[in-house]
Amino acid sequence: MRKKHPRAWFLLTAFLAAVIVSAQDRDKVSADTLLYEQLSMPHVTENYHAPITVNKRDLASTSERGIYIVKGKSFQVKSIKSDFYVREKRGNYEPIFDKRYPMESFTNILLNRVKQNKLRIAITQHMYGTTKTVPEQNMQNIYDLLARNMDIYCSVTSVKKDKMEATLVFHHPKLNFIHLFVVTVPTNDLFDDGGVVTATLYGNIPQSNIRTLFGKYKE
Repeated sequence: MRKKHPRAWFLLTAFLAAVIVSAQDRDKVSADTLLYEQLSMPHVTENYHAPITVNKRDLASTSERGIYIVKGKSFQVKSIKSDFYVREKRGNYEPIFDKRYPMESFTNILLNRVKQNKLRIAITQHMYGTTKTVPEQNMQNIYDLLARNMDIYCSVTSVKKDKMEATLVFHHPKLNFIHLFVVTVPTNDLFDDGGVVTATLYGNIPQSNIRTLFGKYKE
């Protein structure tokens, strides 16, 4: 199932530099440094995944029989959401990861719904006044580090034959800040062991800037 997605992420990424520059306090600089250090240190992949419970009342039909959307929540704008895709098999619902469904598979990977994530990720982190390259690592590491305490949302913004693009958001519900990743993957690499996802990271965006950021996104 191929699906076109709005390219509003261009407006989003254009605005991000202004968001980061406006956060000139020491706490922001320290938080970015800590995030970089956490991402850069050696990891032992623990394969952390939140339990998946599918209630039939949360299912929405798609154009293909047996394929469903599990409706989740949205974050700030309707297109940034936690919806994921499942296939019904003998009365059970399994998250989709299949070459026949690239967009659905990409969504499920981004939302940490695929238990065997064999992709790697190369991250460029924007920090105050500079950027740093995080050592390439298993993609699952970022979920092992962040997903225990943060909610995950995404929007697949472009699906082409050769590559796909998305916005991935980790939101800390208690402290109300986000880490935002702008993600790209060659479509074929999504299903290859050791395929590489590239990401630009804007970390520790605080509450006051979240509202402004997604106000721009809505436009």
